[in-house]
Amino acid sequence: MHSRTIAYALIAAISMAVSALAQTYPPNGGYPQPSGQNVQPVQPQLPTLVPRGAQPGVQQPVRRTPPAPPFTLTPQQQAQVNQVLGLWEQRNSKVKTFDTRFKRWIYDTVFGRPDQPKFVDLGVIKYAAPDRGMFRVDTTTGKDGREVPIEDARAEDWKSDGKSIIEYNHVKKQMTVHKLPPELQGKTIADGPLPFLFGSTAESLKRRYFIRIVTPRGVQDQIWLEAYPRFQQDAANFHHAQFIISIEKMEPFALKLIQPNTKDYIVYQFYEIVINDPMRMFRGDPFRATKPMGWQAMVEEPMGAQARRPPNDGRR
Repeated sequence: MHSRTIAYALIAAISMAVSALAQTYPPNGGYPQPSGQNVQPVQPQLPTLVPRGAQPGVQQPVRRTPPAPPFTLTPQQQAQVNQVLGLWEQRNSKVKTFDTRFKRWIYDTVFGRPDQPKFVDLGVIKYAAPDRGMFRVDTTTGKDGREVPIEDARAEDWKSDGKSIIEYNHVKKQMTVHKLPPELQGKTIADGPLPFLFGSTAESLKRRYFIRIVTPRGVQDQIWLEAYPRFQQDAANFHHAQFIISIEKMEPFALKLIQPNTKDYIVYQFYEIVINDPMRMFRGDPFRATKPMGWQAMVEEPMGAQARRPPNDGRR
């Protein structure tokens, strides 16, 4: 997967904030299992919308036959989805800043046990509307259950300032500034591969995803939604997503991403959530591209430019 695509996907994951307690989930995440629909993984590209089945790099006609939906909704079921997404949109419009810690379970069912996560990581997410964000994995859980620093090879550290995405490679000790093309600069993070939360509108969500309500019987205080991508770019990042909304405050509660192979999946838990922090301005700018001492700084131009050049002072 191209580094710029990975970076944009990770930053866009900010728009999928979750806040579930670890004990809420049984070992398999507690979600309905994938439907088993045979969808071949596609190669990821920059965040553009290409319907499934379209050939990457080949110009497509404006009018296309939409992909077949993986399920069919009755008029009543569609009305219920519309109502939930409408309420979700109202809530999104009020979120200006978002800060949270997160816990993440990564399941590799192909090479590992399906009932035991391969990794349990912890990190932080920060967001400021419409286009600044940070995603960083700080620590992981050791064999004795203690929290330990994550190894450099698995460290994830990204920032977005609206004009560039800044990648910190802890193995190479290299900070790379991936400049976004002009058409993506200043866009909401919701325009990325996971536009479920901040800046999302009900219509844009329905345009990009097949969405249905899958709340288990007996659950009273949550709404469970399931989304399947309509477009190739989104399908490259996940086969489908399942996310939970708390009804009381209409806030995100939990997220599960089923990978394109339909077998592996990732479950997120977010906690210590702070929305619209009035003290944010006094805490410094978390989205500033600061080069760590002793690291190398590089700039990658947009649109697949091959040449890389070091910035003057390691900052944007």
